[in-house]
Amino acid sequence: MNGNSGHPSQPVFMVDSGGGHPKQPRYYHRQMPRHTEPQLVPCWTFPPARAETKRRGLGRMNAGMAWVLIMILLLVFAALGLGAYQILRLQREMERLSLEMPSRMQSIAPQKQVGLNPAELNRNKQKSAAHLIGRADQSPSSGILKWESKLGEAFTEGVKYIDGGLQVNETGLYFVYSRVEFFSLECNPKDFYVHKMSLQRNSHNRTIMEDHREGFCSVGSGQPWMTGSHIGSLQHLKESDRLFVNVSHPNMLSKNFHGNYFGLFKIQ
Repeated sequence: MNGNSGHPSQPVFMVDSGGGHPKQPRYYHRQMPRHTEPQLVPCWTFPPARAETKRRGLGRMNAGMAWVLIMILLLVFAALGLGAYQILRLQREMERLSLEMPSRMQSIAPQKQVGLNPAELNRNKQKSAAHLIGRADQSPSSGILKWESKLGEAFTEGVKYIDGGLQVNETGLYFVYSRVEFFSLECNPKDFYVHKMSLQRNSHNRTIMEDHREGFCSVGSGQPWMTGSHIGSLQHLKESDRLFVNVSHPNMLSKNFHGNYFGLFKIQ
């Protein structure tokens, strides 16, 4: 029997079918061509091992994708739950406001006023102030200047004008001021003029401001002269304190009402 020269023949084993000990097998080989290369034996374990590795990789990938999907679903459910909670809270707040609105509207409705009326409140908010203008008149007995308290720019608010003095009705910090103007047709360089303000508290008088004017004219000029004196400062006054102004030469005060004035205003 001729074999195919391209394929090697398989060995043939001969076994004795008789009893007794088996004989040694005899090997009969078919003749193979001299220049034919032996055929490689196929390895049946490599493809199954590769398929097993691929299945393991797919299993791990599927497990990771499953965890990612689970986390995404959890986040979605948490967001939905938070949104539902916010909506429920807003609904409750709207119900509460709808219940409170009628009572608030009733509280806004006009009601009978109890206490001081607006005019009295405005009077209480007004700052104490006064501005007096001069009449060039000084009492011979007291030496206190008299002032105009009602005409022109003169006024008193929250302050009393009594016999040439201003009496405060409220304790606080005040700015007090005064200006006088002297005028004469003759000049004596040795003359000096005093302008001062006094405070009377608990029947005691004391000077709180004073100004001296001298050397403002020359001998032999033969011309009329005029000079002014201004004083002002912050003073802490108490209730019922009284302020007065006097000068050393009241007969030389000018007749200009706007050149002679006296006043105060409460700061705090």
